[in-house]
Amino acid sequence: MRALDLLVTEDKIPHHYIKFIRDGVYEFRSNYGNTEFRVFFIYDGNTIVVLFNAFKKKTQKTPDSEIKKAIKLKEEYYATKRNQ
Repeated sequence: MRALDLLVTEDKIPHHYIKFIRDGVYEFRSNYGNTEFRVFFIYDGNTIVVLFNAFKKKTQKTPDSEIKKAIKLKEEYYATKRNQ
């Protein structure tokens, strides 16, 4: 089973796939062959996971520009939700 399938099929995702980044943003880690991919997400309540930007990881450190993009998307998500 691919790691991304866990997002659809499992109620709980194993902790080794998830890393807290900051400001309520988490990183879902997945490998495809020798390539590492990361998908940023947040929790909305206890059950909803909102997926944001994804990127191909090329260095040890998560790029700050990608983190800032995820935080901005989180803020836009909550602003839109408040205005509905």
